Amino acid sequence: MKEQTVLTKELERLQKKRIAYTKRYATKKEVAPQLSAKIPETLCSTLNAAFTKAFELVYHSATPLIEKTYNKQNAQQQYQINQFTYQLRPNKKSLRTFSKQASSANAANLLFSAAEGVGLGLIGCGLPDIPLFTGVILRNLYEISANYGYDYTKPEEQFYQLLVIQGAMSYGTELDACLEQLDMYTKSVAIADKDDIKSQIKASAAALADEMLFLKFVQGIPLVGVVGGLSDTVFLRRIQHFAMLNYQYRFLHERLSALQSTRQQ
Repeated sequence: MKEQTVLTKELERLQKKRIAYTKRYATKKEVAPQLSAKIPETLCSTLNAAFTKAFELVYHSATPLIEKTYNKQNAQQQYQINQFTYQLRPNKKSLRTFSKQASSANAANLLFSAAEGVGLGLIGCGLPDIPLFTGVILRNLYEISANYGYDYTKPEEQFYQLLVIQGAMSYGTELDACLEQLDMYTKSVAIADKDDIKSQIKASAAALADEMLFLKFVQGIPLVGVVGGLSDTVFLRRIQHFAMLNYQYRFLHERLSALQSTRQQ
């Protein structure tokens, strides 16, 4: 009963945080009309296409390259260690070691994102930053999923991560819809095929392009672009936060469901 109580309380704590998140992003702050008027009409579609191509490139051939930039085996081994520790002592402290391990990876990715965003911003490069930024996003999500014991090479996990990205860049009813879909996925993992991945890539790319439009426009202006470059870190932090809330919720929910199912048998 103690383990069930620990899991239930942690789920309640996380749910409060997710509700707070939805309240924070209930509405989107609009860019001042005089500034938005200066953004080229074609930039949003160009950003959308760039993010779409970047996602397709990573999933088609770049995942092995991304895996060389961090210690995948270490992350998987650490998950096994944390899992063993939790089985020995199923308490709050051992349960939170999973999220602590994932958080340490988040910090390193933020530093890299800041460096590449500001560097390109100094010379006025906005669009060339997109493949790098997309790679950093997915590397971070790969590390988070590995630290929670999920296999990100599976199509269903890729679909989940893309949905996390869309949700992190959404507001109001669209954010609520993404959360509902993520929760449905947690309760019953659906099998995703190539068409599902392709469709979700488009939705996630569109959400990123819309949210980052103004700051990517600014990043294309030399020197001033440093401000736009810093936006990579801001948005990555937001994706990290949303991903952690949902991965941890999913992780806890699955364990509680498995525990309850075992006791009912």
